[in-house]
Amino acid sequence: MIHNPQKSGPSVGRSRFVWLFFGFNGRIGREVYWLAIGLLWSILFVVIGILVEMLGREAAGGPVLALGVASLWSEVAILVKRQHDRGLPWYWCLLAFIPLVGALWMIACGILKGDEGPNAFGPGPDIPPE
Repeated sequence: MIHNPQKSGPSVGRSRFVWLFFGFNGRIGREVYWLAIGLLWSILFVVIGILVEMLGREAAGGPVLALGVASLWSEVAILVKRQHDRGLPWYWCLLAFIPLVGALWMIACGILKGDEGPNAFGPGPDIPPE
């Protein structure tokens, strides 16, 4: 990510985090995409493991389902910004939810290069909108 010495500190870091995982505007590059998806999935796997251990496999079903549905917002936010970096509209991220195609699309999103310089969705990757 780009460091701006005039805009730094805990509140800026927090706002970038909120933008990355909950905002749908702007663009993210491949590195930030992989880091964000990896962090999201790692947290999910750890929390799911804890829930299953604490509640048992059958009792954890409801909370695990709720957690999975809640995490979709962040996954879609990450995917939308990655599509924007490639100059594509938001609905291209829906490919990620088609069985088998989705797994391939998620990998492709992390491999295919984004647009150089500004595009219709922002000035460059990893820069939250003002």
